[in-house]
Amino acid sequence: MLIFAVSSFIVTRMWFSYKKNLQEQEGKHGERGVSNVFYAGLVGVIIALASALSNYYHLTGIHFFELFAISFAVITSDTFASEIGVIDPNVRLITNMQKVSPGTNGGISVTGTIASIIGALIIGISFSLLAYEHFILYKILFVTVMGFAGNLADSVLGATLERGGKITKGGVNLYSSLFAVVISIIVLSL
Repeated sequence: MLIFAVSSFIVTRMWFSYKKNLQEQEGKHGERGVSNVFYAGLVGVIIALASALSNYYHLTGIHFFELFAISFAVITSDTFASEIGVIDPNVRLITNMQKVSPGTNGGISVTGTIASIIGALIIGISFSLLAYEHFILYKILFVTVMGFAGNLADSVLGATLERGGKITKGGVNLYSSLFAVVISIIVLSL
């Protein structure tokens, strides 16, 4: 969580004046709303609680730390995509590739996509080092790919349900993180 918080703070502050001129910055000074933070971290917190309870209930074979990392890879990937992608003027809506303004819910760009992969990769590398004390390439790749997949789900939800007023930004964060974790559980159980 600390790695997410620090890296997100850094990318939020990058090009802040430019983002403020576009009126695409988070909050007045880069701060995020309480509900956005709550929903973004909710899946990770539930996984951490389940992990704590797993010892009591003797649950084995569940990759709690990896799932926790994946939930944070999604929100880190999304934060990097949003904060860095907004500087790219060539933004397309993920659902129909129609040109849209930077900062549009569901908008994607080359810059944002590269940034999102880097955000997920930071969490993937951190997970490998914290869990195994060295680089395990397939673990890094799995966390990174699932984080990026969750970010793509975030963009689809943003382009459809959030733009349509059906769910909030917090809901998009929650469901995209949940999506990546559920897919990861399925893959890890094979």
